[in-house]
Amino acid sequence: MLTSEETTFTLDNMGRFFCNTLQEALDCTAVQVAGKQRNFDTIVIGGGTFGAAIASSLLFADASHSRRILVLEAGPFALPEHFQNMPYQGGTPDFRKPWDSHPALAYPGLLFAIGGRSLAWGGWSPEMLAAELSAWPSSVAADLTHKYFRIASDQIGAMDSNDFIFGRLHDALRKQLFQAYKTPANISNAIPLSAMPDHPAVRYYAESATLAAAAGATGGTTTAPAPASPPDRQLREWLGLDVSDATPRAELLNMLKLEAPLAVEARTAPGQFPSNKYSAVPTLIKAVRIAASETGGVGTEADARKRLMVVPKCHVLDIITETQNDNWVRVTGVRVKDSTGAEQVISLTQPSTDGRQGSVIIALGTIESTRLALSTFKDSLSGRAAQRMGTNLVAHLRSNLTIRISVSALSFLTPSSRKSLEVSALFVKGKTIINGADHFYHLQITASGLGKLGDNSEAELFQKIPDVEHLEAMLNATDTDVVITIRGIGEMTTHNPDSFIRLSPNATDFNRPAAEVTIADIRDGSSTTPQSEIDKKVWDTMDALSDQVAVAFANKKAFEVLASDGTTLNMPANTTTDQLKAAYPYAGRRDALGTTHHDAGTLFMGTDASTSVTNEYGRIHDTTNCYVASPAIFPALGSPNPMLTGVALAHRTSDVLTAAVLPRPTARVIDAGFTALFDGTANTFGSWKSADAKNGQGFALIDGEIVTYGSADFAMLYFATGAFSDFHLRLQFKCFDANNNNSGIFVRARDPRLRLPAELASRADAEKVAGNPAWSAVISGFEVQIDDNARGDVNKDFYGRRPEPDGLWKNRTGAIYKIPAGDFIYHLGRHDLRLQQYAPGPALIPGVWFQFDIVVTGNHYEVTLTNTQSGASQVTTIFDNPDTARGIAQLRGQPAGFIGIQSYPRSPLAFRNIWIR
Repeated sequence: MLTSEETTFTLDNMGRFFCNTLQEALDCTAVQVAGKQRNFDTIVIGGGTFGAAIASSLLFADASHSRRILVLEAGPFALPEHFQNMPYQGGTPDFRKPWDSHPALAYPGLLFAIGGRSLAWGGWSPEMLAAELSAWPSSVAADLTHKYFRIASDQIGAMDSNDFIFGRLHDALRKQLFQAYKTPANISNAIPLSAMPDHPAVRYYAESATLAAAAGATGGTTTAPAPASPPDRQLREWLGLDVSDATPRAELLNMLKLEAPLAVEARTAPGQFPSNKYSAVPTLIKAVRIAASETGGVGTEADARKRLMVVPKCHVLDIITETQNDNWVRVTGVRVKDSTGAEQVISLTQPSTDGRQGSVIIALGTIESTRLALSTFKDSLSGRAAQRMGTNLVAHLRSNLTIRISVSALSFLTPSSRKSLEVSALFVKGKTIINGADHFYHLQITASGLGKLGDNSEAELFQKIPDVEHLEAMLNATDTDVVITIRGIGEMTTHNPDSFIRLSPNATDFNRPAAEVTIADIRDGSSTTPQSEIDKKVWDTMDALSDQVAVAFANKKAFEVLASDGTTLNMPANTTTDQLKAAYPYAGRRDALGTTHHDAGTLFMGTDASTSVTNEYGRIHDTTNCYVASPAIFPALGSPNPMLTGVALAHRTSDVLTAAVLPRPTARVIDAGFTALFDGTANTFGSWKSADAKNGQGFALIDGEIVTYGSADFAMLYFATGAFSDFHLRLQFKCFDANNNNSGIFVRARDPRLRLPAELASRADAEKVAGNPAWSAVISGFEVQIDDNARGDVNKDFYGRRPEPDGLWKNRTGAIYKIPAGDFIYHLGRHDLRLQQYAPGPALIPGVWFQFDIVVTGNHYEVTLTNTQSGASQVTTIFDNPDTARGIAQLRGQPAGFIGIQSYPRSPLAFRNIWIR
């Protein structure tokens, strides 16, 4: 087994316990657990932002632990979180561009590493407006708006009010911008604030407040009521206003709409640390460590019980498919190459009889997702979805205007407040109507109060104060200027014939055709399609809005423009937007297309298989099990960064895979009058605790069943949340090996967390409890045995003969273990005592479910064994307990009998449907 490796500088402990090698992933698929081969149910191609998001979501949503997930990432594990959350100066790994690009596409490439773009993104996370979703399937738009935007906002830290950016500079800039809105002509290219939806903190307030109250004030035990919308005092607190402020509620709500939607969590639930700037890696690490903790060990056998594995430095060469009789295409696996150059095939689990099946999820960036889809389906889906793959390529139009103003231009900042002005982040949404259609853009405004020569407004915005000892000096600093960067982000029109991806006829990557990417050059005007002409107008309108905002901040004072070429332009007092445009033309402030990493659309979703590539859940049309989790499936991009929408869609696709596609056990209705102690879910499994020697013998929840494993001293899993006196216990169990099927059901045992009373502590084997608390149940309760071989105990005498012989009824399935059952003592020529009335039940058959009905009333025990397949049934034992210290029903008037199941060495069994009444 690979251990933590050392480099010249580091011990790779984090990488070793987060990742697996390809060989480890392959080796564990050959191991059977609970009679089943452990192939992967889901293979996620790409461990970047959206691959990590959907893999984590699939694991967390798997209530019955029924699936295995494999994440394959071409890059290494480089950083455990966003690089700006770390005191680390090395930055992120280099970007790599594995495709041929049109000159207009100034795309730096992909960040090949686990976490991908989420390691280094900017954090801006506005929601798409309803109008921006008009080209999307209506069901998707509704789900995003009513559910999944909230889930994604909560995950990435964008749900709350801006708790990361605050202070005097921020308040003053927000007030000045809000004041400009009051004269519509000043900000004519912006959407009126009254027409914008409320800030997410307002829209999601009721749910957030309810959860916070339940977690904090009531200890999480009840759900506290919350008002439907935040009171005015809460709005003032979010805005940093004094309690005596008299701003009308409508204006408070509109001011909040100017707050920057940043995915930066500065406050969280009580007792938890905030995640700071969002990255998908911490969530994936959490998911992997949960999966690892459930296995009970390390090595190949433990890996076979592991529900999620992440393999870095593993390049997927091909998706392997088969065309079915109905002409639909099913993915059967993937062909990969690891860091050693070895090529391997990883197969998906076979479809189940109920029609459920495994899935492959393409979760690469837009360009690489499209290349892989084209390479895979160009023939099998020719004339169908493949002919539309690569069309509809869109990105974002982006401009940058940076100005430096005097603090005297800020009307709402008093002279006494002009020290250590800190930072600000604001947001303005705009649109223009062209040919009767809305086209959207927005402004991301960042600012910092710097020294006279400062020119980087993001320097303070996205970094923490480095050292506390610097804080006092910073508070005493006098800032005479404020630098403001106004970044415009605009949407491109969909289905531009000049923008597309195809397989390159010349370039290759890993001996496969690389992608060839062409995008309409809006910036130089060479593309003249109708879509490009619209985009030119959108870009002009967006840049005009930037000038309007800049003039509003300058407040008729002189200011400077810090141009992209390094020059400084001095603008006089009372500069107009026309004068600003003339001095600094739009062309000089525009970025090349593709620099935002916001490419999307080339595997666009739709409800009509003849006009789109994927369905509304991201499944490629006419495939049974190939899904896409990438901005490639966006029908239109709008102006927002695709992060929030992509994470929201990942959750939505995860939900449909969980509910309708991936294998899971068939739910069974509980028999009348019974209560489930275990119903196949993690929720009820969590009520059971292990009593063991901490030696690797244990239990796992797999496919809705409790599965035993190990080769050490036996262990017990007991129902820890309640004890019972009289009861009828019903459960089902299954063995897998006719020669090794030893286990048992403990009833009326004392709490293994407590010491045995003196009378029991003096009995034989009681000394073993100290090393293995499972022995407490053997001594204090009774075990209904499972073992058709009735193996004798090598450490026990049978009337002077050791070891105890095999085949004794008192050791056989359905007996009360070790209670004399009238067995014949051959060497003495007589029968043993008959304290239980035992009769053998139907013989155990590997792979067949059997049912125990164990009825305990007072000191009377009855056990019935049933073959659930054939219906054969037998009362196996009747026993009346004469031992007043053992099998106690009550203590001090309360039920005292605990119930448990046994894990015996080298004897795997599975249990399900554990019910009681």
